[in-house]
Amino acid sequence: MSVNTIFKKAMLSAAVFFTSAFSVNVFAVEASSSLNCVTINNDLAQIEKFKQAGTYRFAKGGVQRINFDFASNKPFQDYLAAARAHINAQNPKANMPCPIRTETSKRLYANKPLQVVDLITPFELKADNEKAAVLLIHGLTDSPYLFHDLANSFVEQGISVRTLLLPGHGTAAEALVDIEQADWRQAASYAIKSMLNDFDNVYLGGFSTGGALVVDYLNRNNLNESELQKLKGVMLWSPASEAKAGMAWAAKYVSWFTDYLDEAADIDFAKYESFPANAGAQVHALMKRIEPQKLKGLRNTPFFVVASEVDQTIETDATVNILARWHAQNGAAQAQDKLVYYYANNVEDQLNELPNSLKTITTFSCEGQVYCESVLDIAHTSPTNAPSNPHYGWQGSYRNCEHLTGTDLFGSCKTANAVTLGELTEANLETTLNLQRLTFNPYYEQMLEQMQLFVESTLK
Repeated sequence: MSVNTIFKKAMLSAAVFFTSAFSVNVFAVEASSSLNCVTINNDLAQIEKFKQAGTYRFAKGGVQRINFDFASNKPFQDYLAAARAHINAQNPKANMPCPIRTETSKRLYANKPLQVVDLITPFELKADNEKAAVLLIHGLTDSPYLFHDLANSFVEQGISVRTLLLPGHGTAAEALVDIEQADWRQAASYAIKSMLNDFDNVYLGGFSTGGALVVDYLNRNNLNESELQKLKGVMLWSPASEAKAGMAWAAKYVSWFTDYLDEAADIDFAKYESFPANAGAQVHALMKRIEPQKLKGLRNTPFFVVASEVDQTIETDATVNILARWHAQNGAAQAQDKLVYYYANNVEDQLNELPNSLKTITTFSCEGQVYCESVLDIAHTSPTNAPSNPHYGWQGSYRNCEHLTGTDLFGSCKTANAVTLGELTEANLETTLNLQRLTFNPYYEQMLEQMQLFVESTLK
């Protein structure tokens, strides 16, 4: 299949791709002072040492909670300062040089030499001639860097941006070993309330787990009339609805016997590569809260959703079921406000899954770009990053090969000149042994056009 495959815009978010646990012999290794967040990706022998030793898997000084009261109504700037201090204190890579320049980092730091902490800390960007504001919540094991491309696009449209760092993130994977989804919900609640207090026109956005948190908040909390007037819409990318892995429910019990389902080198500055079993268990518990039969309070909130038909982290059909329930609650009179974009090779067949009253558009195409023939389909990890992203893009510094950890193919995936990218489907893995999981959106510019239309149609 070519890039003209499989894209939907209708879903919620999380992240639970499980692989089997294994044991390692831990030995001490010092992180080289000459490393930066780009060069760390290039030395396979060093990567193996980092994996074995857990150099970046463990928090500095042991895991501690952020020094901020999410139950308070403190200013968002206080939260941003606390989050940055927390990353500096706990993340073993926090002060590693990181010459990754995005348009968002340029807005935030101008020409300042960057460190990892600068790129993963939550941030606020104020737009000139501000017409609205959006809150963006990342997914499991991710960080706010995931929104650097989208944030710049929003600001250019006159939409101010805030991002949230979920508890247990931005430091080291160890911090997720004992986290609870209630901690994420409390942080999301603080950030959403802050948005509704501070801005007149508000959008709520989430990738994967972040999307599930947005839906859960709206479903469980009764917004007052003023808040309902301010909330203009919800935007979700690869939202978490139900884990693709049929045994995801077992993560809770697995966590009783082992801390990690996957132990990796954690060289990706923007995301954990190691995966604690408890993290999967907590996302599963969160997704159970937003099953279709439990959705009662979403009202007439317009939604714009993006997800891949072949997502191997989230069960996309479950997302469609949630959206259908959301849409049905609002009634035919409000149907025109529910904007769902569903992309697939064979649109006629796929549209049968969506309610007839939901608006749809045709398939995007990838033409004229050098990467088009190298991309098989759209991965869970793809939607929010532009092809030009200096870390996750077509010529970015990082390649997602974690599914090949511990095999002879890991090295070729990381270093081969000719690469094939896509989702980790059984078919793709059989035909491309050193498949690289896609981390950018080949349709990014077309997606932005549709997002702008969504904002224009809802910001009235």
